[in-house]
Order: sequence, then C-alpha cells, then structure tokens
Amino acid sequence: MQRLVVFSLCLVACMAMESFDGYKVLRMEVTSEEHIEIISELDFDHELDFWDFPRDLMVPPHLLEFVQFYLKSNEINHVVWIEDVQAKIDAAVSEEPHIDVDGFDYYVYHNYSEIMVWVDSIVEAYPTLASTFSVGLSHEGRDLKCLKIGIDTGKTKRAIWFNGAIHAREWVSPATVMWMTNALLSNHTTGTDEDVTFLLESFDMYILPVMNPDGYEYSWTTNRMWRKTRTHHPGDLCYGTDPNRNFDYMWGGLGASNVSCASTYRGPHALSEVEVKNVVEFIRQQSQSQTFRLFIDYHSYSQMMLSTWGHTYDLPPDYDLMEEHMKIHTEAIHDAFGANYTYGPGSRILYPVSGGSRDWGYGDRGIPYSYTIELRDTGEHGFLLPEDQIYETAFENYRGLIAGLLHIEATPVRAQRHV
Repeated sequence: MQRLVVFSLCLVACMAMESFDGYKVLRMEVTSEEHIEIISELDFDHELDFWDFPRDLMVPPHLLEFVQFYLKSNEINHVVWIEDVQAKIDAAVSEEPHIDVDGFDYYVYHNYSEIMVWVDSIVEAYPTLASTFSVGLSHEGRDLKCLKIGIDTGKTKRAIWFNGAIHAREWVSPATVMWMTNALLSNHTTGTDEDVTFLLESFDMYILPVMNPDGYEYSWTTNRMWRKTRTHHPGDLCYGTDPNRNFDYMWGGLGASNVSCASTYRGPHALSEVEVKNVVEFIRQQSQSQTFRLFIDYHSYSQMMLSTWGHTYDLPPDYDLMEEHMKIHTEAIHDAFGANYTYGPGSRILYPVSGGSRDWGYGDRGIPYSYTIELRDTGEHGFLLPEDQIYETAFENYRGLIAGLLHIEATPVRAQRHV
C-alpha cells in the first residue's frame, strides 16, 4: 500500500507549524514532597510545559530566566537537559518523504489519515482475523476507529484492550500499537509463533491506535508539542483537556489541575471529553458480554509499566497479581534489547494521577491487569524519539505483551471485583 503523502501539502503544513527554536527542557532534582508542591506552581501557563512532571519542564526563551530564578530561590537543583527543542523535532523525522510502494512502512511516523487507511488495510489483509468498528467521533468529527482481532472459536472469549495516542505528542505510541498489531496477525498467519496462535484463540483484542485524534492531528499540522484534546469549554481560558485526567473514576483529585491552561487540566467535569466518554461507553457495554483481563494505555516517555493506584498512594487489593505480571512483562521487554522498564504503582513510581485510564480500568471495570506503559526513552529525546528507534521500541513491547498474556492465561481467575 502506497503511503498517502503529498509532499507539497507537507511543505505547506510544515510552514504553519509553531517553532520551538530556543526552547529548553530543564531537568529538576526532586527530593521531597515540598519540591513537588513548589514545582506544581509552575503548571499555570501553557507556555510552561511539563514533559515529565515533576522532573522535566519545557521552557520558552523569554521565561527561562524567571523559571531558573524561581527554582534557585527554592533551592531546587536543575540542569538544562535539552538545549534546543526545535533541533530535536527536526532530527526525529527523516527529511525525505517516505513512500513505500510495497507495503505499509512501520518504521516512520504516520499522521491520522494514514493510520485510518492502515486500519482498513489490516482488515483487507486479514479478513478472517480482523474487523474494524468505530466507538464514535471526536470533538472535531474524526472517527475513533478500532480493530478487533482474534480467531473465531465459536465461543465467548475473554477480552483485552490497548490504545495509543491519548496524549497527542506521543507519536511512538500509535507507531508501537500498529507494529504490534501487525506482528500478532502476521506471526499467526505464517505459523512462526505458536504462542501467538494460542493467544488469538484465547482472547479478543480490541485496539484503538489513536484515542485523541484531534490533538494528534494538531500535533502534525500546528504544534508538535500539543498534548491535550482540542475542546474549548465555556469559561476556559485555554483550549484542550488532558483526556488522561478525564475518566469518571476518582476524577478531580491529586495530579489533576482545575486550570484550563495547565497541561494536566481535568476538564470541567468527568467525561467532558467525548473521546473518553466514547471509549468508556464501549468498554462498559462490551464488558456485559465479555470479561476484560488486560487494559493497556500506551504512552511515552520514561520506560515504565505503571499499575494502579494512581489517585492514592495506597495499594489495590490485587496488587500481588499485578506485581507478578509486571515482573514477567518487563523482563521480556529487557530480554529483547536490554531496555530497563521500571514497574510499580503509578503514584509511587511516578506521581499521583486522578481520573486516569488505568485506575478507571481497574476501579470501574474490575480489569485485574490495568496499566499505563511509558515507552522509550528516559529523556534524551523525550517525546521526540527518532524514527530509527520505532522498531526496537515496538518489538520489545510486543515481546512483553506476549509474555504477559501467556502468564495471565495461566493464572487462575479470581472472583470478579464488584463494579
């Protein structure tokens, strides 16, 4: 399948892109809860953009002196981690237009339209294994198009869900989701992996490559560093809500801002973002007839596998199950190319998050293995991971997914938690 790339249109889009010349990313040394509180005060302006709260903060040139003075005054050590964000943006994607006449190119980043064509092409290539469906439209009317893959056994199977691009700028997320989906289908079809065939017989897999299509498209056409949705609610000063703070389980608590310009803005109310509402309604409806065993929301960056809880520092009742699974999953990731993925409860390993997807998966739906996975890297490139790292990122996470699912399939099912 030929990539739908018109180079002249690309040039027009590129000329409209916001420039990040001279923007820097500061890495802060956070050693106390007091530091976190002090740093959180900076999340008030859309020009101050937390890449990895409370550690990495992107700062425009005209605010650099103020931010560094603020940190120094509060005795927070920091260094300039990335000298020029625009240079990283330019280096992440090849300058050559990518055209592949022999098939889909999994080793470059793709915009929303190309990903939608890919979804249809998967169904065409694997008609007995894959089907496509929509969970609804985005705020701006883009299709939230999903895939369902699996082998029809004539019986009701258990289900898994994974998605990419809930945060718009995390391009390696949908790239990884697409690569893994194709690998599952092709490895079964060629008969090269009996484990994959077993898993496709055991599970129905529901896959949404781009959960935030409006924000994702905006990150291609206007602002490469855009994170949120593209809604503008009455009374808000700024556009966009963080969809990973908008789920209706423990909404509005720690780690979710009520300031519309903040990168972690929770929205005016739970499920205010139609994209989140559509996914929630689909999984709730589908879980009436199928038991979901695994939920993964793929993000970047930090190389982490984060379990519940996010909204509190307490451990969930099934943490022993999660910990055993995460160990196996991340060991398989490491075995691929040596990448180390830290694992544990999100609130303890990273920072508290309320209204997040993984807490909703476990707390609302009772899905015992519900995670956020932060893909490569650990900050050298951040959200601007070069295309030449797509393959290793996708392959290692594919190996983790397979090992983890085999473990889940072999683990006795506890009584479903009340939801």
